[in-house]
Amino acid sequence: MAQEKYILVSHYCQSTQIEDTFVRKLHEFELICCEEQKNELLISEKDISEIERMFRLHHDLGINFEGLDAIKQMLKRLDKMERKINLLKTRLKLYE
Repeated sequence: MAQEKYILVSHYCQSTQIEDTFVRKLHEFELICCEEQKNELLISEKDISEIERMFRLHHDLGINFEGLDAIKQMLKRLDKMERKINLLKTRLKLYE
């Protein structure tokens, strides 16, 4: 099993020009998962693309954190429905 890699929020924010308060707010709204070690907040590498997507939505379109949460939930549902459709298509091909 692959080991998850974590990045310090302060280092990530410094290199991307995203404010650390934004990342902390995402964590407060449970839009991303963070780990805390020695009073430092850490983010998983797999959450980086999610943070960047949320930042663009928030910064470019002015969507608040409640709206970001709603968008994330809708995207999860859409992904689940797409997987279900693909499964049903595969099953349907068996009968053709």
